[in-house]
Order: sequence, then structure tokens, then C-alpha cells
Amino acid sequence: MPYVIPMTLLLMLVLATPAQAQATPLTFDRGGSTETYRADMDTGELTISRGTETKVFADLVGYAGQTSRALVSFNGVPALVYENAGSITSFEVFYTLALKEKAPVIDCLYGNIRNGQNGVSIRKAVCNLNKPLSSEYQDLIFAYSDKWIEASNSVSLQSVMAEPSQPADAPLGRLGEVDIVLRYSTLDELMSAAPKTIATLGKKTHEVSNGNAYFVYEADGITPLALDVETEPATHTLKRLTAAELLRSIEAN
Repeated sequence: MPYVIPMTLLLMLVLATPAQAQATPLTFDRGGSTETYRADMDTGELTISRGTETKVFADLVGYAGQTSRALVSFNGVPALVYENAGSITSFEVFYTLALKEKAPVIDCLYGNIRNGQNGVSIRKAVCNLNKPLSSEYQDLIFAYSDKWIEASNSVSLQSVMAEPSQPADAPLGRLGEVDIVLRYSTLDELMSAAPKTIATLGKKTHEVSNGNAYFVYEADGITPLALDVETEPATHTLKRLTAAELLRSIEAN
């Protein structure tokens, strides 16, 4: 039976820290050329310049009620971040951008979701999407997140809130022989959405990160690809770990 988190704690869980949106232009050097991105949160326009060409795309950024869409730098590339604090289950999703034949496409999406039923964090990503950028790009996450949220509904974190507190694990995914879980050891970790990412193999474990780490799938949302660990929160810098690298870390622990 799914565990429902107490309402007083739930109200604290839905308070999220907004992503840091960029008001100034962002410049990136890729493929031997310079790309410049500008976002106007008032008009909703995203302007992309590359070489001598400049294109303007409408209705990509801005605020609407308790949702926002903004331009940020994510792991050294341009990205659009979508945040929704208006629902019990909160979303923070980064959509990384690439240029294909001079047209912007979404390469990856990185979701940091909090289940409104039990407070579990869901940190997953999907890459190699190659989806043309449209004004409804934020809806891409729902093709994957509905299943992720449903799977996380059965996770109980009741032991974390008990006296004395006992750790609880929320499964994230399986990469090769390695199982990845989010481990909550204290009530504070639950309230602040700060679980540790743990790699396990049988009874052996390795703490991968005490910050964000995303379980990455191929575009089908089924095939595991890697674990992307955030090494610098301010710039969302990621380090990609394969199943073999995680296995070596566990064996060396």
C-alpha cells in the first residue's frame, strides 16, 4: 500500500528553490563557431545567433502563474529550464539545446521531480532525443515522468520519520549489475530533498554523491545509459559514470 506523507510535512516539501535563470546573453563555442542565446522573459522570445545569422523564436520563456520557463547554462551548453511549483508534485526540468542544420533541437532532458504523495525525489534524464524545439517543449517530460512517478508511489519513507529514525531507500534504476538508489538517512534529508545517491551490488555499497545525480536513459526511456553526477551545482556541471566505473568504485570501497 502506498505511503501517504503527512500534510504538514508535504507543505514543506513543495517549497523548492528556483533555478537560476539567465538575464544576460549566454555564449557557447561549439563546432568551430560561436552561438549566442538571449531570452526576454517579458516577450517570451528566445534569440539565437550563430555567425552572421540570427533567429528569433516566440513563446519559449516567461512566467505563467506558478510556472516558469527560462534560459540557463547546463553542463556547458544552453538549456531551457521549466519549473512548476503550482502542483503538489513539483517539477524542475532542464532541456539541453543543440543546433541541427541551423535549427534548435532538444538533445536531453534532466528532470528533478518531487513526488507529492510521499516526498520521494525522482532524478532521471533522457538523452539523444533530437526533438525539434517548439513552444510546448516542456510537455516532453510527461511522456516519461508519468511512469516514473507511478513507480515511486509505492516507496515508503515512514522509517525516516520514525523515532528513532531509520534509513530508507528509493530505487532510481539499474545500470548493468549495479542498482542505484536514493538513500534518506534523516528527516532533514527528506525535508530538504537531499538524499545521498548510493550504488549497490549485493551487500556492497558506494556513496556516489550527496548532491544531484541523474539516472540517464536512451530516448526510448527504457534503455539505461549512464549516471550523470552533478559536480558543480552553480553551473550544473556533470560527470558521466558508466556501469563499469560504478562497479569498480564499489569493489574498491
